[in-house]
Amino acid sequence: MRWVGEMLLAVCVALLVAGCSPVSEITGSDIAGSAIAPAELKLPPGFAAQVIFDGTGESREIYVRSDGDIFVSLAGLGDGPHILGLRDEDGDYVVDTIEHFHHLATPEAQRPPQVHIEYFDDHLYAVDNEQVVRMHLPRGQLRPDGKPEVIANIPYQRSHRGRTLSIDTDGWMYVNIGAPSNVCQATSRTRGSPGLDPCPQLEQHAGIWRWRNDVLDQSREDGELWAGGIRNAIAQTWDPVYKRLFVGQMGRDRLDSLWPEYFDSEQNAELPAEEFFAAAQGDNFGWPYCYYDQFQGRKVLAPEYGGDGKTIGRCAEFALPQVAFPGHYSPASIAFYHDDEFPARYKGGAFVALKGSWNRAPMPQDGYIVAFVPFENGAPTGDWEVFADGFKGFDTLYERGNAKYRPQSVFVHTDGSLYILDNNEGRIWRVTYTGDVTDAPDPTLTQPASDRDLMITASQGPGAGMYRRYCAACHQVQGGGVPGQFPPLTDSEWVNGDKGRLIATVLHGMQGPIAVKGQRYDELMPGHAFLENEDVALLLTYLRSSFGNSAEPVHDSEVLLVRDSEQRDTPWEATELATRTGLIAR
Repeated sequence: MRWVGEMLLAVCVALLVAGCSPVSEITGSDIAGSAIAPAELKLPPGFAAQVIFDGTGESREIYVRSDGDIFVSLAGLGDGPHILGLRDEDGDYVVDTIEHFHHLATPEAQRPPQVHIEYFDDHLYAVDNEQVVRMHLPRGQLRPDGKPEVIANIPYQRSHRGRTLSIDTDGWMYVNIGAPSNVCQATSRTRGSPGLDPCPQLEQHAGIWRWRNDVLDQSREDGELWAGGIRNAIAQTWDPVYKRLFVGQMGRDRLDSLWPEYFDSEQNAELPAEEFFAAAQGDNFGWPYCYYDQFQGRKVLAPEYGGDGKTIGRCAEFALPQVAFPGHYSPASIAFYHDDEFPARYKGGAFVALKGSWNRAPMPQDGYIVAFVPFENGAPTGDWEVFADGFKGFDTLYERGNAKYRPQSVFVHTDGSLYILDNNEGRIWRVTYTGDVTDAPDPTLTQPASDRDLMITASQGPGAGMYRRYCAACHQVQGGGVPGQFPPLTDSEWVNGDKGRLIATVLHGMQGPIAVKGQRYDELMPGHAFLENEDVALLLTYLRSSFGNSAEPVHDSEVLLVRDSEQRDTPWEATELATRTGLIAR
């Protein structure tokens, strides 16, 4: 019975997440062929969306082969198979069969990989934390033959470890290697810290490198820099019609908390733009020295390099974007439309999955859409429009963790339909053009206006204002954190626990992985020693009495004691603080 298969899948996925029985033992079975679910999406008139797969967990990229078979890469898994092969057996487009393969074991010191995939010449290519591999996977098969072959070795990096790849028609493989920092500061994510000039990270990071796709065991040094000064380009694709590499860059953050003399929280929510551009060999797009301000329509000098939000300086020499999306919308995937099934205005244009922000507080979080970029004569018109909406489940969203779906990847099938992959659970929609303008769903009739009812009010108490300014962008307004990056503050042992450890963490910052409620978090926390003792005490007292926490207040005399006894200029290692007790470290 079909429901039995679905229950077995759910159990096995749960075991995989828990690090138990390997899902790789499961092969093809009719576990996903449930009835077609109604689509929640809001689309232009005449379009319809069909849910063809409900997913098995956090997902990163989709590829639909010309024979209709679907491949999905997974994320957030420590050990286990990281790629799914999906097949519709009866012609209704709903997935009936699933295969799991590409087993990876994450070393203890690393964060779980965010695997991305590409298909070329009967091979499936996959990039993880350290390698690009290829697997022989001819049409008609859902699992590869033999073992993966290593194409390129790329050293692991903790920040922006998610790499993407695309392959051109001549067999060149393009790989995004993101910057290992926010903006190449002397002391990362620290208020007022200047940028390193020149930035040494540009030698091995923050750009698109290319390798041959058919040469095995290539080293990092065998790669050739194609285009540089790109902070992080999860969204990238080689388009065979335009014969160009197109990129969506995720911009920097923390303008207000690092440089409050120039930027307020509202400006930080909107700036800088997320950039869409065609990258030619030798192009430089200016990171970390510059960022694109969509309101001024120009690149301006970053404050770490002497900028004030208006000065252009050296930024006049760097390439400009073709399209600018609002700040922190997070471009995650690009797919060009060269088919005839959609109306003519879509032909030649690009669909862009914008998976949504987490750091636009105190403004609502935004993005969570699939955008469309029209092209004319081989170039964008400069405009963009919302194509698919309704993913976040609310008209207004304040907390990233409350979003129902996040559009992560888009792909145009050879039959002219558009596939959309959800990041949160791996749901897949198939979008087609029917021409019927009477049956388009209106999500505003069913979606709540806001997620405020799910939120813990962060507007009371004397430390609330400081929390919103210095903490909410990362730990979120509700204190729920960001999975894998910033831990939750709700009912937290770090917040309710030892005062000295908490004060030291806030004053000096912390780096290195920590475990909170059994989950690992790796992002660096900057120090806040610039705050007065009274302000630190108010902030921590607020934290210890909010978000489900209940602990005694912190006094300014206690902050002074920790500050005077443990002066330092660099963040703590997490292992140094893990067992710390008392206001003075023993």
